[in-house]
This record gives sequence, structure tokens and C-alpha cells, in this order.
Amino acid sequence: MTRRRNKLAIVLASILACGEAVGLSSDSDQPINIEADRAEADDQKRTTIYRGDVIITQGTLKITGDTVTIYYDENGDLTKLVSVGRPARFHQLPDGKADVPKNYQRAEAKRMEYYEGKDLIVLLGDAVYGQGGDRVAAERIVYDSKRSRMKAESRKAAGDDDKPARVKIKIEPKKTK
Repeated sequence: MTRRRNKLAIVLASILACGEAVGLSSDSDQPINIEADRAEADDQKRTTIYRGDVIITQGTLKITGDTVTIYYDENGDLTKLVSVGRPARFHQLPDGKADVPKNYQRAEAKRMEYYEGKDLIVLLGDAVYGQGGDRVAAERIVYDSKRSRMKAESRKAAGDDDKPARVKIKIEPKKTK
């Protein structure tokens, strides 16, 4: 039992650590394009809210949601982005990967929060994060890209206090050449 538990711990640690910490570095040099049905800015609150089938792209980065709220500091720099949807989605190509669909990092959840200064992504509600065929599904996933750390947790299953919901992880076998 201990041997099996140790092997599982090693496998989990490797999948969670191997996810690339940063998206394509050239993405930040690309223009930001935003599409939405409506937009409203509040300079006093330093927020901009986009509503209705929101699509934000910058290079290989793409964020979608029903509502996206962007928070800025006094210098006009992004501090936080919140995307809410059914589900809200994110994808981006990491550095060093060929531009093919299987190489994109993907995430979806009812609510996604990105904290710029902390390089932290929080996925809330039916959260899924993955790349290629590997994926982690949980009620809440926190991904710290600065430290290449992920934490996934689920709450009790609805209507059953004795049976907790489960974190689900799928790891595809490595292809042999």
C-alpha cells in the first residue's frame, strides 16, 4: 500500500510540475484584441467590464466568458482579470511547443481569476486544467505559474455529506518512438 501510494505521489508530482509555467513569451508583445456585446469602463474604480460572448486574444492567448472584468492599478497596469461563464475558457501555447492544438495549455471553469503580480490562476466551479491528453478536474484548482505549483480540491458531493467529491486526474502514456 505504501509503495503504491509513493508511486502515485511521484506520478502526481511529475504531472503537476511538468506543466509549463509561462505561456509563449512573445504573446506579451502582441496587440490585445477584445470583442464583446457591451463594454463599460469606470476610471474611479479602475475597472473595465465586458459583457456578452467576450473574446480576448493576445498572440496565442485566448480568454472567453460571458462577463470579463479587468482591474487596473493607478498606473493603468492590469492587476486582476475575472472571467465568468458557462464555462469561462482559457488557452495558450507555452514556449518551446509547436503551434498544434495538443500543445496548448487549456483551462475552463465557471469562474476564472488571474492575478497578474502573483502569476496566479484560480479556477472555480467545475474546473478543468490540462495540456494534450493530460488533465486535472476538480471543484477548485489554483495554479501558481511562478513556482510551477498546482493545488486541486473538491468539496463534498452535492446532497451527500458522507461522500466527498473527488479530484480527477488523467495522465496519458508517453508515446514511444
